[in-house]
Amino acid sequence: MLNFLFFCKEGISIPEEFIYTLKAFDINLKEAETFTSQEKLAGILVLGGDGTLLKAVPYAYYYDLPIIGVNMGKFGFLTEVSLSELPYVFEKFLKGEIVFEERSLLKIRYEEKETVVLNEGAILKGPLGKSIVLKLRINGEDFIEVYGDGLIVSTPTGSTAYNLSAGGPVVHPRVKGFILTPICSFKINQKPFVIPDDSLLEVTLFQGEGEVHLLLDGRANWFIEKERKITFTRAEKPIKIVPSPSKSYFQILKEKFAW
Repeated sequence: MLNFLFFCKEGISIPEEFIYTLKAFDINLKEAETFTSQEKLAGILVLGGDGTLLKAVPYAYYYDLPIIGVNMGKFGFLTEVSLSELPYVFEKFLKGEIVFEERSLLKIRYEEKETVVLNEGAILKGPLGKSIVLKLRINGEDFIEVYGDGLIVSTPTGSTAYNLSAGGPVVHPRVKGFILTPICSFKINQKPFVIPDDSLLEVTLFQGEGEVHLLLDGRANWFIEKERKITFTRAEKPIKIVPSPSKSYFQILKEKFAW
């Protein structure tokens, strides 16, 4: 028997095919709410879309567990395994022949808080609608000020998420870099750019009224105050995700965007 930490998209009914596969391979599921760090786990099993998988990222990072994402959504890039592919994945897992893809994470610190994200940290203006000014330092050097609605700091994995919606580039997950994408910048010549992922990025809120938010992979929200530094660095280790056994990254990209 293999034990997997289980994350499931809210409101969906679990398919009979999924239940049958679990029984066939003697897979036992543990809910995150009841999991204790002393329990031995083979990995994390996600049933849903990208939002569901993002909830599992801190567990994958801190407990060094690979993620199998079974796609039950419509437009997800992270949950690559289909229901029909799951038996093949478990078979390879049991034989020790499973292939993992490593994905870099961002480590984000603000005051006493610290977390890791797989997609992005997004600094956003509040509901008052007034623009904010953010000061950027890279490796201790003053760089630019971003004047507008905010800034997205994204991993290559997250390049197809909020970054893409804000006009940032699609970046292959194996590229060793982070993408900085201003949101609706008042300086129209201020475009997204990529920095090496071993950089230290420091962002400070210089001007802004009302609530200013730091949104973390869409699963957590921190309120930011003026002159308080946010740091972005590469996390000490990547996480491991099980890719689709039948489709490459480029095939998935082509299908999702109908290219």
